[in-house]
Amino acid sequence: MKEDATLHDAKLHAAAQRLGSGAAEKLDVERLATTVVERLRKPVARPMWMQPAWLRIAAAVVFLVGGGLVWRQFGSPSAPHAAHFVTDDLTDLSADQLRDVLNTLDETLNLGSTTLPDGDLEDLDAQQLQAVLRSLEG
Repeated sequence: MKEDATLHDAKLHAAAQRLGSGAAEKLDVERLATTVVERLRKPVARPMWMQPAWLRIAAAVVFLVGGGLVWRQFGSPSAPHAAHFVTDDLTDLSADQLRDVLNTLDETLNLGSTTLPDGDLEDLDAQQLQAVLRSLEG
């Protein structure tokens, strides 16, 4: 270890001599080394926002928001969503208007060519009604 320090001192003196003999005479290697070590031992003043606690909190927030977005995008769907143009059209209708649409729907469909059960559309459940509405869009 002491040999390394002596080797570094010799390299430092050689570099100083290349700069000029006056600079080499003014160079105090021990004082320079002591100054460097003192500076390295001083704690670094960090800005308030860069404290480790704040960085951990920011990382946790980013992790939670990113996880929520991934879950929302790729999570298991709880219920299939109807096409936006069907829901947009049907949300503005009242209950009576929806009944009228369902009652007149069987007139516009060719019931013989579809897989609908015999009878009125009132006998269909929600999924079957959605299938009928999707077939009309097509």
